[in-house]
Amino acid sequence: MRTCYKLLPILSFIFILLFSACGDAVPTDLEEAYSSLPEKIDFNFHVQPILSDRCYSCHGPDENTREADLRLDLEEEAFKALSSGNGYAFVAGRAGKSQSIERILSDDPEFQMPPPESNLVLNQREKAILYKWIEEGAEWKDHWAFIPPEKSALPASSKNGESVLNEIDAFVQDALIPKGLVAAEKADKERLLRRLSLDTRGLPPSVEEVESFLNDDDPKAYEKRVDKFLNSDAYAERMAMEWMDIARYADSHGMHADGWRMMWPWRDWVIKAFRENMPYDQFATWQLAGDLLPNASRDQKLATAFNRNHPMTAEGGVIDEEFRLGYVFDRTETVSTAFLGLTVGCARCHDHKFDPISQKEYYQLTAFFNNVKELGMTGDDGNYGPMLSVADEETESKRSQLKKEIVNEEKALEALEKKLLSTKNYLKKLPKSHVKEKRLGYYPFNSIRERRGSDGKRKFANGITDGNAKYVIDNSTVSVSNGKAKVEAGKKGNALSLSGSYDEIYLQNIPNFEWTDAFSAALWANTSKRKKGETQTLMGTSSEKNSYWRGWDFYLDTLNRLNARIIHSPPHNYIHYRSLDSVKINEWNHLAFSFDGSGKAEGFSLFKNGKKMKGEAVYDKLYKSAKSVAGGSHDHGFYSH
Repeated sequence: MRTCYKLLPILSFIFILLFSACGDAVPTDLEEAYSSLPEKIDFNFHVQPILSDRCYSCHGPDENTREADLRLDLEEEAFKALSSGNGYAFVAGRAGKSQSIERILSDDPEFQMPPPESNLVLNQREKAILYKWIEEGAEWKDHWAFIPPEKSALPASSKNGESVLNEIDAFVQDALIPKGLVAAEKADKERLLRRLSLDTRGLPPSVEEVESFLNDDDPKAYEKRVDKFLNSDAYAERMAMEWMDIARYADSHGMHADGWRMMWPWRDWVIKAFRENMPYDQFATWQLAGDLLPNASRDQKLATAFNRNHPMTAEGGVIDEEFRLGYVFDRTETVSTAFLGLTVGCARCHDHKFDPISQKEYYQLTAFFNNVKELGMTGDDGNYGPMLSVADEETESKRSQLKKEIVNEEKALEALEKKLLSTKNYLKKLPKSHVKEKRLGYYPFNSIRERRGSDGKRKFANGITDGNAKYVIDNSTVSVSNGKAKVEAGKKGNALSLSGSYDEIYLQNIPNFEWTDAFSAALWANTSKRKKGETQTLMGTSSEKNSYWRGWDFYLDTLNRLNARIIHSPPHNYIHYRSLDSVKINEWNHLAFSFDGSGKAEGFSLFKNGKKMKGEAVYDKLYKSAKSVAGGSHDHGFYSH
């Protein structure tokens, strides 16, 4: 008896230890739901969705709707002492001591969370998930997109069962066992081949492939088909299809008129990348910034077309800058989804409520895509910059050879010019009467009248089809206007004054110059002060979207500097030359330009009152035709004052 009394305190102590180690007992009404939960509760997979859907409206990132000074989207805030002094929302390892559990299990409408008036309800499984998560230590995790993937260890249960033939089977088996399920019987060979073909190639197997597999008794027959399918072009195309979806691939603009756009070379690059099993880091880097790599190859530049797949508009009434920024936002959000695993679109207007992205961070990311030289409004059809010339190997080889020959010829010309320098100086001293004048047109602009027929009704000028040609200038059929210009005293004789934003004069006999043609033009102009940001067209052929932007123009920019351009399509296929000095407003100036047909920006010369102006090349990359396309709304020369 004496011995028994001595053992009692020891036994009692052991009992207390065992009781304490068990933690808080699972509430009776949660037992059934609790028993069906996975072995380990994951914060991102199980807990975070519950908190964001049921709790963030009152206890989330929006400080304007946050209540009780409790914030559950940040770890340090979620585990700090409650401002009420009633403990903590979460106590790691002790669900029974956590105010959050006490409130979600309460039936008291004044105490219950979520409150009944919120119309948000937690079911028994969701309550059990929160309970078990806290009991397991309330492990908090970063956003899943920020956690580097790690190879998981094989489940212990994978060692059991005949159905475990590989690592994938092991994880499947591990998920089946808790649910009391067993693996299905192995499918017959024909069904296996069909599944394999659809999964890897997106296509059913051919009759010949099925028969070949059925008659193949090799134990590795299936493995051989796996290798064959994975090495096929169809497999690369099947994998590329998923990527093209997220990259919003299309061979058209996707908006107004849905004009054609040549993006298929990028598609072929993606297929090639999958076919050659390109490493993912290289796959991502090339598409995001391949053109920025040192001595970037054609394929590295081509890969960046990933950033050019977004929809574009050709609608003439759009605000160019609004849509240009829309393209920037599209790239930002596509890159975020494809490479970061984040949906950041909400942060365009405010800090993101569910992804850890602030509005400031959103615009920091857009800065990477806001430096592209482009237009918000494209043409109805065709392709608009940035552009990459893509040719087959034979053409590319010929082009490289021609570039070398051009360099050699230019060097030879430089040497020849030095020899001819004395001849040029001699020619300059000769009388200029020996030079044959090749004037294409002279337009005094002395008078203007409305065109009417013998019946008194308005009639367009002879040979003029443009519906805007309502007025005839100088009684000529080659110069017309869409607006009634005022006749005023000019520098020499009369002049026409146009004040409307869209008032234009059309000249019917201006040749359709190519960038290889040498030509010049001049006019007397007296311009007034304009609104901030406005340019003033002096003359040119139409370079607007309905003529596919092609042509040439001569204009004054917002600082009243002279500008001359020859254009195939903006913003990446044209040449642009600009004066360094401005032209004074409210006075007559004789303004002119000449072009030498070299196809280079330096081929322009600008003149004011007979004196050559100092200038600079603004952009110098023209490699396609600049001839205006017939059928545009104004495929004539025009002056606009």
